[in-house]
Amino acid sequence: MTNIVEINPENFQQVLLQQPEQLILVELYSPRDSASVPMSNQLRQLAFEMSEKIVLARIDCDTQSQIAGQFGVTSVPTLVLIKAGQPIDGLNGVVTMPQVKEMLAKYLPKPEDDLLLQASAMLLNEKIAINDIYAIIEQAYQLDNQRVDIKSCYIEVLIRLGQLPQAQELLNGFALEDKNSSFERLESLLVLANEAGQSPEIKALEQQLVQAPQDDHIKLQLAISYSQNNRSEDALALLFGVLATDLNFEDAKKRFLDIIAALPAGDKLASGYRRKLYSLLH
Repeated sequence: MTNIVEINPENFQQVLLQQPEQLILVELYSPRDSASVPMSNQLRQLAFEMSEKIVLARIDCDTQSQIAGQFGVTSVPTLVLIKAGQPIDGLNGVVTMPQVKEMLAKYLPKPEDDLLLQASAMLLNEKIAINDIYAIIEQAYQLDNQRVDIKSCYIEVLIRLGQLPQAQELLNGFALEDKNSSFERLESLLVLANEAGQSPEIKALEQQLVQAPQDDHIKLQLAISYSQNNRSEDALALLFGVLATDLNFEDAKKRFLDIIAALPAGDKLASGYRRKLYSLLH
């Protein structure tokens, strides 16, 4: 069915009442009203451009007065926005397309909604690489980093990536009213991730480093263990400290670049440490 429909008694119910998820822009008009013809033409063009988002349902108030009467229209043109069979907004008189778009924008799904939905679904599929999920949810987070649902999904992805300090920092920023069961789940995931990153080998190397804090070989071995246990940020911090002292120490530079390469494209941690390495090289 085309998304531009002339309403009559035969299709009234199907178009206006039986599409619960569809956003329907109803244009109530009179062919005798020449002043509104340009607006009608612009509405058709807008509907064509937004064919996947709205239906333009046109009602000729002269020939379909009974249907028009159900909207309580007192003048034409009138626009009524309908969802689930109920009017949710509207505009009266000849209006501009920016005004119509502003009204529609309040009810149309936002880009970040689609990105969040996509990332959430991807998280349920263990076969999908976490870097691919990060690329989606990071876009949503950039669009709106205040929404708790987007932030929660972003934190879960960061935990799976091993970026535990960043995940912890974001969790610490939750307002008291947002600390619900979803927040508690993320806290539990973070605790488990931290525990998983504390292998006996790591604990032993950390103890050795306490005893010999200037030993770059121990730092390198500990950084390797960190990276193997999905603690990329800790590994990069240690390796950068080694490289800042000696750019050619053993294979520290290669390990550093390998960790960065394994992080998602556009990842802030990766770009930040890449710039730090560049500053050492130049």
